[in-house]
Amino acid sequence: MAAAPGLLTIDCGNSTIDLLRHDDGARLLLAADDPAASRLSAFLGGVGTARVMVCSVAQPAFARVEAELAARRLPMLLAGRDFHYPLRLDYETPATLGADRWVGAYAAWRHHGRSVVVDCGSATTVNVVEGDGTFRGGAIAPGLRAWISGMAATTPALPVPRPDGEVQVPALSSQASVDAGLQLGYAGMVERLVESLSAAAGGPARLVVTGGNARHLLRHLRREAVHASGLVHEGLRLLADLP
Repeated sequence: MAAAPGLLTIDCGNSTIDLLRHDDGARLLLAADDPAASRLSAFLGGVGTARVMVCSVAQPAFARVEAELAARRLPMLLAGRDFHYPLRLDYETPATLGADRWVGAYAAWRHHGRSVVVDCGSATTVNVVEGDGTFRGGAIAPGLRAWISGMAATTPALPVPRPDGEVQVPALSSQASVDAGLQLGYAGMVERLVESLSAAAGGPARLVVTGGNARHLLRHLRREAVHASGLVHEGLRLLADLP
């Protein structure tokens, strides 16, 4: 990721607020529902004069960030409001399209050309961007947290699945069984989605994986993939450089 003088990028998700100062590479990751504002305030206090590019899919997290930026008189540009996908969107309902999906897809396309992009966040999104930069949509599936909380709510007699637990097949305990089901089931779901979307693409596509739970997926993924941990930040940086 190239340096971008004076640029701050912010990714406001359902679970986290992720900030990156491109001058020095300093990064802050906060829980979106963390009531303490001191860390966010301290981080923004060290920004000085900056261009601020924001991507948000969660209004409560964005409201916190917007208020802190306004208090410091730091102007911002918001994806989907102040700037849009610079190429073609082949999507029937662009008003409902999460900006994180097209920002990440744009970064993947700029670096790899035709791509299938998997973002392992609160939801798991799998998107296709063609060789000419056309964003063609994809699929949205549950994220790991949704799998875990869903099982805990509907099968309370079972142990809580662990995304970091060692996988044993066949599993010889209830804990090992739910661990294997979670981890291999999640990887299998993503692989099926990637297979279907790769077949729908206009040609061979690079698989790019990002998001907070990417490491859990990559442990068991049976396809070659590029791990791009800061894909939304990179997309915002590239968009900031457009004329």
